[in-house]
Amino acid sequence: MNIFFKKDMLLNWRDRKENIISLVISVVLITVLGYILPGWIENPTANLHLKAAYVVSDDEAAGIQQFKSSLTSSGLDKEAATSLAAKAEHISPAKLLQAYLANKQVTKMVEWVPLKKEEAVQQLNAGDVQAIVTIPEGFTFRTLNKILLGEGNGMPLQLVANDPSIKVGALQGIIDGYAKQFNTNSSIAFAIAQAGSSANSMSIVVPTIGGLEQIEGLRAITSYQYFTLAIGVIFAMYVAANTASKSVVEKREQVFQRILLSGSKSISYLGGKFGSTLIMSLLKFSIVVVVSHFILNLFPGYSLNFWLGFMLLTLMMGLFVAAMAGLFTAAMYRIQPDTTNAIIQSLLLVIGVIGGNFVPVFILPDSIQMLWVWTPNGLWLSTMIQWIQQESWSVMTHGVINLALYTVVIMAVSVWLFPKRGQI
Repeated sequence: MNIFFKKDMLLNWRDRKENIISLVISVVLITVLGYILPGWIENPTANLHLKAAYVVSDDEAAGIQQFKSSLTSSGLDKEAATSLAAKAEHISPAKLLQAYLANKQVTKMVEWVPLKKEEAVQQLNAGDVQAIVTIPEGFTFRTLNKILLGEGNGMPLQLVANDPSIKVGALQGIIDGYAKQFNTNSSIAFAIAQAGSSANSMSIVVPTIGGLEQIEGLRAITSYQYFTLAIGVIFAMYVAANTASKSVVEKREQVFQRILLSGSKSISYLGGKFGSTLIMSLLKFSIVVVVSHFILNLFPGYSLNFWLGFMLLTLMMGLFVAAMAGLFTAAMYRIQPDTTNAIIQSLLLVIGVIGGNFVPVFILPDSIQMLWVWTPNGLWLSTMIQWIQQESWSVMTHGVINLALYTVVIMAVSVWLFPKRGQI
């Protein structure tokens, strides 16, 4: 196998210009993306800003009066009805929502424009606002019923938009977050009321919106760190595609048949691909990380323990990339090369997007984010990010085991798929 390993390493060394260009492109992309898109990683709300109409279709005073009137016909005793009426005066669902939407963290992302319903629709169609948030008619009455009596399902807020963009999705998340926190707080308030607390002791806390927090023992990952890892691993994966593409020439020139005629085993030929890809992917990734570290100061003052874990994960990355090279090479010998090459490029593009290599995974739809750790590159990136943040060996062990399973399965499929003597 050593001779085949040497052959493939010499082939890679012959493409020095191509390798240098790919390294330069990697560092340039990391620098540019890290500079242009820091907010997507370090503070995802910083780049999310839209203009939204705020429409109130509900009459709060009428809703409170309607709730009080319903108490008289509810069969409750006078004392309980009086207590609930007092609580209804104290609680104002619409004002709580307004206070929440006026929160500094929210107004950094959303510029609110109070409008009538007809005006809001006109401005939405004209593109002057990107969304409409409406407090529907009956909101106060139905919300008070839910909070104080535990009856009904409340009244959901209405969000309307013509374009389901990332910004609108963020606004939807804000509204959903308010609803979930408000329901939790109101459930607690209802439990207090059931326990017989006085009206003055009952209050609904305005839900808070999260910002960027530094949790003790948890590092915040920077945009340069993220893009160094993401770009580094996807370029390393293209080493696997490059290795497979070189086997096309060997197939056309019948190099593989001559190797078999010499008495060598096909597994030795495939092992040379594994080994050379492992070394080249580790070398490329390491150069990208080292150069980026000195240019961008990626990991200042990190401990020896961190670097040991970093090197272990880097080795696992090289192993699964080498396994992919074997799979791609086997496919080149089994399927028409042009078709195989198109499939490989499409596969790398798809798993690159899902795995968060081309764009930060945090801005992708939830359905795609769920698939993040089901791709080997996404799993590796997720584990590496958690290692940077926590330096937890338990997290590391879980990620390494899953990556090892990926590698073993891919290598097994490669060996099974690769043609044996007499099959080509």
